[in-house]
Amino acid sequence: MGSKGVALLAAAVIVAVCGCRSIDNVRVRSDQAQLLTVAEAQKTREEAESLYNQQPRSMASVRNAVNLFEQAARTLQDDYIAQWQAAEALEFLAGNETRPELRRVSARRGIVLARRARELKPDGVEGYYWYALNVGWLAEVDRAYGLDAVSEMQTALKRAIELDERYDLAGPLRVLGILYLRAPQPPASIGSPRKGLRLLQRAVELFPDYPENYLYLAEALHGSGRADEAKKALRKVLEANPWPDQQFESDQWKAEALKLRAQLDKP
Repeated sequence: MGSKGVALLAAAVIVAVCGCRSIDNVRVRSDQAQLLTVAEAQKTREEAESLYNQQPRSMASVRNAVNLFEQAARTLQDDYIAQWQAAEALEFLAGNETRPELRRVSARRGIVLARRARELKPDGVEGYYWYALNVGWLAEVDRAYGLDAVSEMQTALKRAIELDERYDLAGPLRVLGILYLRAPQPPASIGSPRKGLRLLQRAVELFPDYPENYLYLAEALHGSGRADEAKKALRKVLEANPWPDQQFESDQWKAEALKLRAQLDKP
């Protein structure tokens, strides 16, 4: 399963720095379902990959894929890839489900699986990256985690950048950039439009054909009062063909680009 084949909608999280719950305390109830054999688990994971990678993605296919990924991960508890793949698919649900409780549950399960992946491979970018995104969604749906979530995301994303800034088409740069853009500025939180812009410029530099990078670069430019440059970046999104393994996501990017362009066009 290609890591880039997922909507990076956690970048759209508007961080609310409030509440006092700790991400460290996030746990999920142990599933008592009968474990698969290793061979069955490997086959189940292959089926999950096939479902998850279908284009365009649908919520139904992703839900089915998540169930299979989690079945495989329960058996393959020492398999790094099995853990982060399940965390990635859960992140998609956490970002795209319409029912808040399902989003909350998905994010919590994603956090636990990504945490396990980090334990298995401390130098693996995937564990840190999918952990940060699931944390972001949990904080978006449950503002009581806001204070701790910002810190957790920043730490995990910085580590992901150190390990592989190119992962998920510059995903660690992109998500940390939007976090700096949207978090309140000091002393309330870590927000820094300047840092956010710099990270998003780096993402575009690394992947100049990827539309999502331009979407958030346009937001950063708009926030910096550089409207003409922001419009130019938005044209990259609006004129782009659907990204091959992110067709569902491509429609969302264009919708967001149209909203931002409407703001820029206001007198």
